[in-house]
Formats: sequence, C-alpha cells, structure tokens
Amino acid sequence: MPRPANTDERRAQITRAFQSILARQGYDGAAIADVARAADLSPGLLHYHFKSKLEILLAVLDGLVERHDRGLSRRLARSAGDPVAELGAFIDFHLGLGSEADPEALACWIVLSGEALRTPRVQKAFARALASMVERLTAILDRGVASGVFRGADPALAAPALVASIEGYFVLAATAPGIIPAGSAATSLKRMAHGLLQPDRPFGPAPKRR
Repeated sequence: MPRPANTDERRAQITRAFQSILARQGYDGAAIADVARAADLSPGLLHYHFKSKLEILLAVLDGLVERHDRGLSRRLARSAGDPVAELGAFIDFHLGLGSEADPEALACWIVLSGEALRTPRVQKAFARALASMVERLTAILDRGVASGVFRGADPALAAPALVASIEGYFVLAATAPGIIPAGSAATSLKRMAHGLLQPDRPFGPAPKRR
C-alpha cells in the first residue's frame, strides 16, 4: 500500500484537478477521464483514492471550507476583537474585491449549492458549512450586543439574514454578474447590516481590487 503521505498527496492532486474542471465545466461536465488527465494520473489510480465522483466533490467542499475558515480567521484577527470592525471584515472577506477574491472557488461553491439541491450527502455537508458561517457571525454579533456597540436586531435573526444575502450575491455574481454594479455588493450589505444592528459607528470601506 502507498505510504499515508503519498496517499494524502495524491488525493490533494486529484481534488485540485477536479476543482479546476468543476469551476469551468460544472459537475455533470467533470468527467473522470478529464480529471485523471488533469491530475496526470491513470483513471485506475484515481479510483483507488476515490470510490466515486461524488466523493471527490465532497473532498472539494471540505477543502473550500477549510481554506475559507483559515482565510476568514486571518482577516478577523486584524480587527483586534472589535465587533464592528469584525463584522465589516466578515462582509469584505466574502464580498469585497480585494486580493483574497477567488473566482474559481466561487464558481465551485455555486456548483456545490446546486448539487446540494439534488444530492442528500452534498446537502448535509453544504448545510454544515453554512451553519458554521452563521454560528461564527452570530458570535461576533453577540459580543457586539453585549458590549453595547450593536443596538439593533437580535443577532440570532440578523446573522442568518446577512449570510443569506451573501449567498444571494454569490449566485448573482456567478449567474448574472451584470445585475450587480461593480464593487457595490459589500457596500450595500454593510448598509443593510447598519440598519439591522445600528452600530455605534460606521463600518470601514470595502477593499478595492488590486
């Protein structure tokens, strides 16, 4: 049997190749033969590491969530525990046009959201990822309410509303990008958040594309 390190390497290699094809061609268009070719592996070796295309899709989702969480943690750490700055950073991280924007990851996320509607295993994994986003945002809002910097709506209601809006922007950006004025998503959502939460000061501006 291959060494565990080699197995992990191969699985990562396959997942990266699948993600790239998934972003361009969608799930139905991501043929195993194409993935094997992109990963520079034989189809047989690919099937050794993943029993099905669905398993690779779930591995892509796991990788996207892991990278998302790491990136979000880095962005939030710059806010030094200030809930207003953290909420602004949360919105900018997802909707801003800065250097952290990842069109391929966004395209894969939209494909995954579609697969979640028709495949129970994907739906469960996708729902866990969204629940984690809501939970993380709720914790920020709870701290803001407790410290008096947010004076508006219940965080348990505001957090899902804001995450739902982010997801809606994702769908529009992927399917009808001309509908959204360039650079407006983060600014518009901050206005919505301001109305919901009534922070004691404005959110910072969204980062510009570099």
